[in-house]
Amino acid sequence: MKSLQVLTPNKKCIFDCPFCIAKGHKHNNDFVNNYENNYLKWESNLIKILKENKDLKNIVITGTNEPIQDIKCIKDIVRITRKYRSDINIELQTRYYKYDKVFDLIDVVAFSVSDYKLLKKVVKTKNITRIVVILTDNFNNKTLTDIIKQFDQRIEQLTFKIIQDSNGYNKKLDTWIDKHKANDETINNLKKQIINYNGNISIMFDETCMDSTNRYMVFREDGNLYKDFYEVK
Repeated sequence: MKSLQVLTPNKKCIFDCPFCIAKGHKHNNDFVNNYENNYLKWESNLIKILKENKDLKNIVITGTNEPIQDIKCIKDIVRITRKYRSDINIELQTRYYKYDKVFDLIDVVAFSVSDYKLLKKVVKTKNITRIVVILTDNFNNKTLTDIIKQFDQRIEQLTFKIIQDSNGYNKKLDTWIDKHKANDETINNLKKQIINYNGNISIMFDETCMDSTNRYMVFREDGNLYKDFYEVK
């Protein structure tokens, strides 16, 4: 296991994005919140994972809602990881574009942006800042140059993500995605432009973010380890 996705406890999201894949899980993100109800179990299981998986290189703090809604949990994840595995790189995924002190604790802050106009709102963090462009139709006909011009040039990393549907489980979600995903021409042009890019920003294209095979496992608020975001125990 090279990467571990650590989820903050599920709650009503302050953003409620219409394309959020968390809305497409058959289990409806209904897991016991042992982070709050049985903290010792949650903590001991996380420590065990950190100690036993010597090949673990990255922890990604994320959630089925906006992680910044639970800053205490973020701080606990960071504290435990730094204590038992100081070699691990910690990333936070967020849509919260204003500076928060908790960002200073994180190695990489990854800001998800689904609207071209919002690129300007992303703040540069103390360490590495990544912009994750969610390819909605807001980016149709935009070039790589157009996108880079919108944000602080000190930002080190840029990732483009294809929106993934629920394979029919959530029809409302799938209908929105089918209507509002970026068109093929835009996506293909961006891929070509990324290949030819020779600037200072590290750029990648992710078409399979929900495919965990040989990529990551998931640690939920119940204190259990899952092979992907869809598994239940």
